[in-house]
Amino acid sequence: MVKLHIGIDDTDSPEGMCTTYLGALLYREISKIAEPLDLPKLIRLNPNVPYKTRGNGAVAMSFDAKEEDIPKIKNLVLGIVKELSDFSHRNTNPGVVFIEGDIPEKLERFAYQAIWEHLDITDAENIAEELNAEIHKFRLGRGIIGALAAVGHPLKVFTYELLAYRTREFWGTGRKVNKESVFAVDHLTYPFTYDNVDLSKGSVLITPHGKDPVLVGIRGIDKNKVMWAFENIIFEEPIDFFQIYKTNQNTDDHLRFKKIAELKPLESAIVRGKVIKKYWEKGRHVFFEISDETGKLRVAAFEPTKGFRKYVRMLIEGDEIIAAGGVKEFNGVLTLNLEKFYPIKLAEKITYEKPKCPKCKGTMKSKGEYLKCKKCGYKMKKVLIPKRIPRDLKRKIYEVPPDARKHLSRPLTLPMAEDKILDVLKLKKVV
Repeated sequence: MVKLHIGIDDTDSPEGMCTTYLGALLYREISKIAEPLDLPKLIRLNPNVPYKTRGNGAVAMSFDAKEEDIPKIKNLVLGIVKELSDFSHRNTNPGVVFIEGDIPEKLERFAYQAIWEHLDITDAENIAEELNAEIHKFRLGRGIIGALAAVGHPLKVFTYELLAYRTREFWGTGRKVNKESVFAVDHLTYPFTYDNVDLSKGSVLITPHGKDPVLVGIRGIDKNKVMWAFENIIFEEPIDFFQIYKTNQNTDDHLRFKKIAELKPLESAIVRGKVIKKYWEKGRHVFFEISDETGKLRVAAFEPTKGFRKYVRMLIEGDEIIAAGGVKEFNGVLTLNLEKFYPIKLAEKITYEKPKCPKCKGTMKSKGEYLKCKKCGYKMKKVLIPKRIPRDLKRKIYEVPPDARKHLSRPLTLPMAEDKILDVLKLKKVV
């Protein structure tokens, strides 16, 4: 028997198809002639790349196969990719990878590069040649980047996602899932399943809105609870089939600590800094500025983060925070698109008030350099009394709401969700 690892990416487009659908079909078919080594993998890659479709996800699967069956399996994979990929869209550039034997350690490092950095096709071609991986490119073949990364990702920390697929006649129409049943299931399975609903809005989150074949995606940290949730939701249209994926979704895989001067566009990072310019607004977006000893950085809470912006507005100059998010240029300025932040140390907020009249306790009115009592007319030198205003921010992590969350960002309800942020506190103070 030979270990055969298969990676696939970039078969979908904003107009339809889904790489997970194609991967689930192949997993079912290949399992008839080879022994699966595990569930198929769904690996979310760099969320900031400009040519991604929806979640920038690649799939991989591993089998024990008879040597004589390997050519048949490869032909099946390439045939299905060629048949089902959405080549009507110019940004669909599928890639397929085959690796036999053990997965090289170097491919694991490449997988994290594909999550942290902006790689190009030559990066993937070079690592494939070095590791003797068999690659197949369709059109530009950009998908070989994700296909290699999906095979190489070790999933040391993982979650599950059950994806149920629609029958073809329903593709492109509104999803028909009973809303009340989703809320009832969420009540019984949360937090072992999560991001099923947005309680504040009363909306269902498990149903996508595009033309792809996915009916629902149910996420969780317990495979049995995910399955139970699926079995107890009421569907009002037929389901073609479903597949449980093992995935790096909601693991914070994309986040790593960096100094401000080290930041580059199209990556994600955690930074620690001091607020040097309090918030301002442009449209419905909220901005502020932080600095460390290496430079300054603009930080943004964009309009889709909704109520999260309220907490951003509470920050004032002098606050020390840890901030996490994606780095992009916005209107020509390098900007951190905020996903989470943690106030480490809050500055004092001071206001200055006029004293009461020392003679009659009346209200004093400012008259240039002196104060005059409105009631008795007493005059005195203008001296204001400082008053400390309590801060409403707590020393805790604040996160964007579920419908604004990146696929990779870990909700605070899950175990280890605070780890990457709080680990920064163990580093040497930088502000």
